[in-house]
Amino acid sequence: MLSTPNPPDPIGHVLLADRLAALPQVLADMITRGPAPLRPATRASRRFIITGTGSSEAHARYLTMLLNLHTDRAAAYLPLSGFTMAESACFAGATLVVFSQGVSPNAQIALRRRRDFAHCVLFTATTPAAAHAAGKPDRAALLQSIIDAGGELIEFPLAEEYTTLIRFVGPMAGYLAALQFAASLDGSRIPLPSLGEILPLLQTRPPAELLTAMKRLPSAFSAGFNLVTAAPISDYAQNLACKFMEGVYWHCPPISDFLQFAHGPFQEMNAHPKPVLILQGDSAIESEMVDRSVRMLREVGLDAFVIRVQGPALHSIFGFEAALNALVFEVMVHLRVDQINWPGKGRDDLLYGFCPDLAQPTP
Repeated sequence: MLSTPNPPDPIGHVLLADRLAALPQVLADMITRGPAPLRPATRASRRFIITGTGSSEAHARYLTMLLNLHTDRAAAYLPLSGFTMAESACFAGATLVVFSQGVSPNAQIALRRRRDFAHCVLFTATTPAAAHAAGKPDRAALLQSIIDAGGELIEFPLAEEYTTLIRFVGPMAGYLAALQFAASLDGSRIPLPSLGEILPLLQTRPPAELLTAMKRLPSAFSAGFNLVTAAPISDYAQNLACKFMEGVYWHCPPISDFLQFAHGPFQEMNAHPKPVLILQGDSAIESEMVDRSVRMLREVGLDAFVIRVQGPALHSIFGFEAALNALVFEVMVHLRVDQINWPGKGRDDLLYGFCPDLAQPTP
């Protein structure tokens, strides 16, 4: 049972430690239980338009990659603001897929366009009953209306993962829910993930020299650093970068593919030196690109740190999530970052609460 905040935890670190400790069991339960059978309309879907923001953007992009590369279906990612402008004809015949752990107002922008689609799938930690219990009757009614109209709700933990700005459980569980979904589609070339494939990746830790560098001279990183990795991770690493923004309030590092890095980012870093964090998978060609990147950086006096995950590309995101969770949490504790009273708290509603009536697209 995850603990709730109490007076001895005024900045949220005990609560976050509990959530991190719960992650292996949360994912083990999802794998052991397996995904629920998909509705016929979901199984019949051939074209998907997928969206999400915050950590959910990474889930949406991950599922887009899985569908395009490992099934015979087609998928496209569309940011939530796109649903305020696109004409109904753009969505005809497609299945809408929305990722939103708490069904935020912004996510409801896309959900209000669901009747323009042939079908709707919502990945969420929220249920009608949970929304009612949390005192959110409008949200409960929206979820129930999706179900009543034949839409699909795919649940993943953690419901009501609030109190702190950063989330640890939902981001990891959302990736697993997306992977299980793609594996469940007819003709998918992805097997359902097993305990033996996923749980060992959760033991991945950042290199000691990286943790030491961030603790000893946080200003070298807080002003900005770069993340470099290979496809497909480079296409859905958004939440890895956002951990530093949400966890310790540093600049969110830009993400570059290895070969993109030499086309501008490297040159900019020579003008404005900053460290580089490299995420390495287990392929031989990736090993060569890491070696070349590290040599190139060190030859011009730039610091390079490598986090390596021994696992296939489809699963390695779980290892990178685990390593950066550990890194950000330890730096957060070292710096005594207040995760309960975060900067700007309660002042973001002009955009966070934005959800216009989109029965028809805005002209």
